[in-house]
Amino acid sequence: MWLMLRGAKASWHHLSYSVLVLCFLAIQGSKSDVLWTANVNYSYVMENKTYWDEGEIGVYGHDSPVDRAYGLVVLPRRRQHHYSPSQCPPHLNFSVPESYNNAWIALIQRGDCPFSDKIKAAAEAGAKAVVIYNNEGNENGVFEMSHPGTKDTIAIMIGFIKGMEIVQLVRSNIQVTMVIEVGRKHGSWMNHYSIFFVSISFFVVTAATVGYFIFYSARRWRHTRAQNQKMKKLKDEAKKAISRLQLRTIKQGDKVLGPDGDSCAVCIDAYKANDVVRILTCNHFFHKNCIDPWLLEHRTCPMCKCDILKSLGIAADEEETDTTIAISSVSSELQHTTMQVEEENHSDIASSGYASVRGIEEVSEEPENLYENVELVNNDTSATATEVLPQVDNPTFEIGDESHIQSVKS
Repeated sequence: MWLMLRGAKASWHHLSYSVLVLCFLAIQGSKSDVLWTANVNYSYVMENKTYWDEGEIGVYGHDSPVDRAYGLVVLPRRRQHHYSPSQCPPHLNFSVPESYNNAWIALIQRGDCPFSDKIKAAAEAGAKAVVIYNNEGNENGVFEMSHPGTKDTIAIMIGFIKGMEIVQLVRSNIQVTMVIEVGRKHGSWMNHYSIFFVSISFFVVTAATVGYFIFYSARRWRHTRAQNQKMKKLKDEAKKAISRLQLRTIKQGDKVLGPDGDSCAVCIDAYKANDVVRILTCNHFFHKNCIDPWLLEHRTCPMCKCDILKSLGIAADEEETDTTIAISSVSSELQHTTMQVEEENHSDIASSGYASVRGIEEVSEEPENLYENVELVNNDTSATATEVLPQVDNPTFEIGDESHIQSVKS
């Protein structure tokens, strides 16, 4: 029992540790799978009219703060004798208007170097945020950039078409102002509340399972212990009952050695002289070495199922009431049948002129003398002679004749 509880406790610790690790990994996984979109709103003035465009067209970078940004859109400066501006350091410079002292946002095309180098160069130049538009051929395709080491610089990615629209406006000497707003959260369906709920549910189910296992194991252990104690008690009672059963040694001339002799019902071997047999309360007898192990396990006669414990009054109160009533009714019927057979035998003997001496002796016998009907051996004990006087109304008797009947006692 102690080992069983110790194993359950160890299993509980392992399960708890596994659940904590699972929750930690789920939280980390949920954080890594979360993707935030960005609402990009840019506006410009042309021919004394203000134009603006907005939409959820950007995606925050994996290492970027998810925050709001506002400023003037600035492109990289072109190098001399180069048609396209440099998009990578150390030649990455920005053409910020000289009279402009407010926040600005760098707009850089993807390619030629890692995202981290572009974002770091723009941040060192004074950019409040960095917008990287995709390469040609990807249309409006965007993804979550990875740019470790960029600290607190806000970085988003937009599609190629929107990026080129803004680039064309800036190259036409039109000032474009951009506002980046936090969009919606996408990705894993699991959040902190769902993880907490799943964890608590798992703990409850695990605790209930372990508790039921401990309860079931303890109950089974108690049941097994009670069964073992009961079997031990029954074996002790069976040993006590076996010691009270009579033993006989078969001798030459016994009826069981004749041509119509019986055989042991346990080993199916014929009885031989000098065999030791044990006589049960039901008057059935068997080899001692055959019947003793059987009685230790079953405590009943192999032939008639007679319970030796009940017959000897050792375990009379252990059965239930209905079983006792059933046994009593069966016993009364057997008694009634036995009395009828004895009456018939008595009438037969009386009609022949002999007194039923045997029947009278059997009634007067004490309960422990149960074995006198079993004719196994030749008794050497002295027989008691009973003188029977002739009957007057029976012509088969003559005056002066005497007959002696030997009554064999066990």
